[in-house]
Amino acid sequence: MTIGEKITEWYLENGRDLPWRNSQNAYKVWISEVILQQTRIAQGIDYFYRFIERFPDIQSLANAEIDEVLKYWEGLGYYSRARNLYAAAQELMTKYEGKFPTHHSEIIKLKGIGPYTARAIGSFAFGNQTGVIDGNVLRVMSRVLNDFSPIDDAKTRNKFQEIIDVWVEKTDSAPFNHGIMDIGSTICTPTKPACLICPLETDCIGRKEGSMHLLPIKGKKMLRPTRYFHFYFIYNSEKELAILRRPEKGLWGGLYEIPNEEVEMAVWEGKKVGFEGKYLGGFKHVFTHFDMELQFFDLGNEAGKVAENLLINAFFIPVEKIQAYAFSKAVLKIFDKVL
Repeated sequence: MTIGEKITEWYLENGRDLPWRNSQNAYKVWISEVILQQTRIAQGIDYFYRFIERFPDIQSLANAEIDEVLKYWEGLGYYSRARNLYAAAQELMTKYEGKFPTHHSEIIKLKGIGPYTARAIGSFAFGNQTGVIDGNVLRVMSRVLNDFSPIDDAKTRNKFQEIIDVWVEKTDSAPFNHGIMDIGSTICTPTKPACLICPLETDCIGRKEGSMHLLPIKGKKMLRPTRYFHFYFIYNSEKELAILRRPEKGLWGGLYEIPNEEVEMAVWEGKKVGFEGKYLGGFKHVFTHFDMELQFFDLGNEAGKVAENLLINAFFIPVEKIQAYAFSKAVLKIFDKVL
């Protein structure tokens, strides 16, 4: 029995029952894969149901307002994913008559869709004979092959893609790909892999060599920079809160926020601002490429005293209307602590 056949057979008996696996609907596969790129499955299921209920198909997503799409994405982070979904839905309506291309080589041309998502849609929705590689699959393959090449190197991923495309030959690609992902998630875990119940135990060179706990290998990580920010609660005479919308591109693109500014570490350490204001708290927010140390202050009715650049493009809303706007996860956490 080949590796591909073992994985497929194991999945049909032991695979996880997830909502997006019960359909070959390319749209639902797409939404689920994008949500799960940076979200744990347990958390992602609720977001998936919520998003699909409001935007059940390509047309409903394409015809929506971007503010509403961002609101339904609120809390998932990496909001460029939501903006790309929206742009790709409109592209599908105008260029593809509201239907997905059926091969991953065409799907990858859509906005925001990379090799992984394109192959996932191609396999799960259209049966493309291709392997789908995510972090779990990279770990399984590194151990099975006993390969010490850094998995964050493009050469390694390309090499593994060629190998997994051989493994998937003569199998039903969807259960094969679901299966190898599930093996990585539930059996071949980062620590304490359950080798004795793994369907690939006899094929795994890492198991035979006793090196599975050393794999996979990642290249050297660069030190993560830290940036420091002050966020401000500013009210007008009606006790309405100042908010503003971020530019479409860049950090938290298109989302709303309260006035804020980046400051030097020495200023942040002093927990003070250059005008009257009450320190309310602070915490660290982690991004992919840097850490944000943020503090927040209540400036009360200080609109006239605050530096003008903080209130450029700002407007005031009743505090009870906050739920109508899409904010980043960090700002929502500030609201939770203060409001």
